[in-house]
Amino acid sequence: MLVLAPQASALSKGLMDENLPRSDDPVQRAEFFATAKAANVKFVRTYIQWEGKTSHPAPHEIESIRRYATEALANGIDTMFIGFNGLIAAPQGGGFDDARDISLKRYRALVKSSVTALKDLPIRLVWEPMNEANIYTLFPKKHGPEVWRKMQNIAYEEVKAQTPKAMVTAGELAPYARNPKSTNPGTWVQRALGLDSKFKPRKGTKAKDYAIKADGWTLHSYDYLVNPAKTLKSDTMWTIRNIPRTKSLLRKIARTKRVPAGAVNKLYITEFAYIAEGSQATSEENAAKWTQTAWDIAKKNQLRGFLWFQVRDPVDIFYSGLKTIDGAERKVFPVFLGLN
Repeated sequence: MLVLAPQASALSKGLMDENLPRSDDPVQRAEFFATAKAANVKFVRTYIQWEGKTSHPAPHEIESIRRYATEALANGIDTMFIGFNGLIAAPQGGGFDDARDISLKRYRALVKSSVTALKDLPIRLVWEPMNEANIYTLFPKKHGPEVWRKMQNIAYEEVKAQTPKAMVTAGELAPYARNPKSTNPGTWVQRALGLDSKFKPRKGTKAKDYAIKADGWTLHSYDYLVNPAKTLKSDTMWTIRNIPRTKSLLRKIARTKRVPAGAVNKLYITEFAYIAEGSQATSEENAAKWTQTAWDIAKKNQLRGFLWFQVRDPVDIFYSGLKTIDGAERKVFPVFLGLN
């Protein structure tokens, strides 16, 4: 069983699609893997859906992830990131408005059973405890940071209990608050780890009470409307435009002993893309040029991975595909394939 995270110094290319690689349609799966192979993708990412009310992953989730991992390995992909994701705070999901109402006992059982079901896969596994918890529909804002911290440590303990060499990351936060109901990632981390606005320990807090366990850190570095070469001056918004500052802040946090130093030295971008439709749409020309710039920034800052989300636009929201809904290649498609 291989469960170690990739240790190569070169920047690895990743790819994610919410629909194609886990589809029951072999044609759709073949499209995803053809793109991954042409781009020399080395890691992929997927979710186990959770709305906070169950203790086990759905059987079809496990079945499709197992098939996905097997086919990924056959197509030259050596690592799979697995996260937990759901509309925990949205009315159509879990509907929780206070994170303290989320059952940590159920979450522990969910992680434990998920690891049990997937630990024998021959692909390397990297576990991500919760996707974009700082977005108000995905996780409750009220007491959210403190519960997120507890869930991080629960996931770490449960993964390591069965697969000691597997990697568990922290972070996975959206790059900025898209509306007042959400929270910037820097602010979220401050609240979760008992830090002030300068990322120093708040008076009366102790590292043993606020520390999280992790082996790496993941970033979602979207920044749709501005050339990534134009530096962003912010300590709380963490996008592709202020990667150097984000790295510096994470190292500063590590010095407080509230996150391991080794974790903040292993940074992965596990979601990046440009949106083709809507108020935050980027022109095809800019998306193509800026993707190359973003990749160069990630390389210069010695990040471990850079993942594009996703291959083909879905039928509903978030039009960030390398291709349109109908499968037509956008101008960013050959750029992504050629990144090296």
